[in-house]
Amino acid sequence: MEILGMYFEDFPIGRTGGSVGKTITPSDIQFFNEMSNWPKYSSAEGGLVPEMLVTMVSAGLMTRQGIYEGTLVGIIGNSWHYKTPVLVGDTLKLKYAVTAASLSKSKERGIIVFKIRTYNQRNETVAEGEIKTMMQARKG
Repeated sequence: MEILGMYFEDFPIGRTGGSVGKTITPSDIQFFNEMSNWPKYSSAEGGLVPEMLVTMVSAGLMTRQGIYEGTLVGIIGNSWHYKTPVLVGDTLKLKYAVTAASLSKSKERGIIVFKIRTYNQRNETVAEGEIKTMMQARKG
């Protein structure tokens, strides 16, 4: 299996990065409504986007960068705080910073903590979070 992702050693404390954008569409809301079975949210342009969908899009934007491809062992924790409502039609992007990194005793994997800022097309912070991941380390 070809490894395309990045390894533990590629994420020193202080490393930063960003993502491409994702515009929230009526179809995104319809899919969320079908999958979640939560109270139904309006998929009309300008309708309110559920916070859990903002979390899902943020996680997807991190994954879409390819950094986890074949090297992510697992997500072992996350927390999110929502700052500004997201509306259908908003475009979300994120910026991340590595705030902690520790190699396991076996030196085969390590824990990396990413601080995430998700923002809209007006550069307003819509959510802030932290994702704690376990990543493979390089062999030898």
